[in-house]
Amino acid sequence: MMIVEHQNGLLLMRNDHLGERNWRSDDSYKFIFSGYGKSVFQSRNQGDITLDTNHFLILNPKIEHKQLHVTDEKFLVEVNYSLLKEMADQLGMVPIDPEFAFVASKNQQLSSWVSFMKTYFNHRVDTSLNTQELFLDNSMIQLALLMLQYGTGTHQQVLPSIHLPSVLEDVVDALKQSYDMEWTLDDMAILAGVNKYQFAHLFKKETGLSPYSWLQIYRLLKTQEWLRYTDDSILSIALKVGFRNISSYNQLFKRVYGKTPSEFRLSYRKNR
Repeated sequence: MMIVEHQNGLLLMRNDHLGERNWRSDDSYKFIFSGYGKSVFQSRNQGDITLDTNHFLILNPKIEHKQLHVTDEKFLVEVNYSLLKEMADQLGMVPIDPEFAFVASKNQQLSSWVSFMKTYFNHRVDTSLNTQELFLDNSMIQLALLMLQYGTGTHQQVLPSIHLPSVLEDVVDALKQSYDMEWTLDDMAILAGVNKYQFAHLFKKETGLSPYSWLQIYRLLKTQEWLRYTDDSILSIALKVGFRNISSYNQLFKRVYGKTPSEFRLSYRKNR
């Protein structure tokens, strides 16, 4: 086990105690990366979530959560609230605290950051404390920026762009352009030119989400601007982006953010 503490957070890599742990909650953001197989985590208010190989999850401060299972190695970084908020402010993001979605994601830049950190700490020669401190200063800033750029959340209007195999690119482009239309798995697979089982497997492998979940999350992100800046009813907003009813929209919003659309709207207007 290795724990490296820093003024802006903490980095943990361990190969033991990978089974169920106790509930935890604190004031930091948590970046969790699954490098070797399935990992399962649980939020007290949002349920269970499974990460496949090279998928990541970001947990918000004060979210009660626990580890249920990790395959081979746990890689976790705690990022202090103050650092992430400072980076968000410098990037000119919405003037409220970033809240990340409770979804599994995949991104090559974040995978590369994790790989670099593992290589550095597993193969480093003896270095001075000043050298390690400077390295961590820069690494934590890099991670905070990558989280804000590629982590799905309230600070974004669309899902973060990622490099996809050509067989998926046309489908994702079509979903983005016609997200308010009714899509089936068959529709997507036909557009991709493969059978629906191959398509669903590849889509989940590359994005961390099933095709339908990806579309629903995309729709949900589109609603955030209307919730913030208009007085449109929740029902009209949900229908506008393609949800069939307000119940499915409310349920998804609650699972992703731990609050309802009405609570989201109220918290934004209270804090802006």
